[in-house]
Amino acid sequence: MQPGCVSLVRSADGLVERYRVRSTVYKRHGPRGVTADWITIEPVARAVEVMEVLSARNRKEKGLSSLWVTLKDWPWSADHLGIGAAPTLNLFRDGVDAHAQDGPAIPRIGDEPWKFTTRQLRRTVAWYIANRPFGTVAGKIQYKHASVAMFEGYAGSSQADFRLAVERERALGQLDDIVAHYEAFLRQEGPAGPGAARLRREFVRVEGELGDLPGRMMDRKRLRTMLAHLGRTLHVGFLNDCLFEAATALCLTGVSDSERTAPALSRCSPDRCPNACLTVRHLGPWQTSIAEGEALLSDRRLSQLQRTAILKDNERKRRLVAPLLEGDA
Repeated sequence: MQPGCVSLVRSADGLVERYRVRSTVYKRHGPRGVTADWITIEPVARAVEVMEVLSARNRKEKGLSSLWVTLKDWPWSADHLGIGAAPTLNLFRDGVDAHAQDGPAIPRIGDEPWKFTTRQLRRTVAWYIANRPFGTVAGKIQYKHASVAMFEGYAGSSQADFRLAVERERALGQLDDIVAHYEAFLRQEGPAGPGAARLRREFVRVEGELGDLPGRMMDRKRLRTMLAHLGRTLHVGFLNDCLFEAATALCLTGVSDSERTAPALSRCSPDRCPNACLTVRHLGPWQTSIAEGEALLSDRRLSQLQRTAILKDNERKRRLVAPLLEGDA
């Protein structure tokens, strides 16, 4: 990684800001490697910015261009951080433990301090990517693996029942997502869509039992318990979320009962399916789609049938997102 390797870019639809890191990938490309991009998050971009500042003097003194230079010369260190990263992490652990008030801040295995390696940190990130919707595909792209199977092996071994563990973590992720829906409800940011009435009834009940009043601390453990039954059926999507009920799922029309185990979000009808619900998180893509329809209507070559179809489609989309824009969903 070189100074200036992070840039801020927008997604193809112009809605989402993304941080891109440009560096070198060596997997399957020999010792010279090739230039490649990784999409990352703001905290990583901020960390790279800090590293540029911290390493500036050492890079100048040693005539190096890489950001990851050793900031302090230890007997075991080289110019570049490299294999010295793990000892540095464990020195940081010792420093944190030394300043802790009530015993070591980092959990221990028996009497031994936890030994950090960079591999652990990479696998932790891989784990969290893997247990989100379509995460194994995203992980394969992000980690530059040749296949999804390789990423699954990287995020956790088969001997450790990786798939079972991911399902367990996914259930926790679903619970976090339904709590996010509840918090959006408290901010009057949804829900909307055909499934909104069901969610709203549950949220009103929970709000009444918890006594969520301004200035009152939320009992998050109790909240998660009260919403667990909704979280178990929640599937997160780009255009809408799904409170999955196999019997009423329009996306599974024509599918046999034995195969009706999960929604097919790519075939969802968010304005008609009783399982569909939206929050302001979904508003951007719908507004972009409406704007694209309006742009198409400016084409004088459209037939009357095409124009009517676009007008009706945009009207349908506006009705769907109207409660989110009004703030009284």
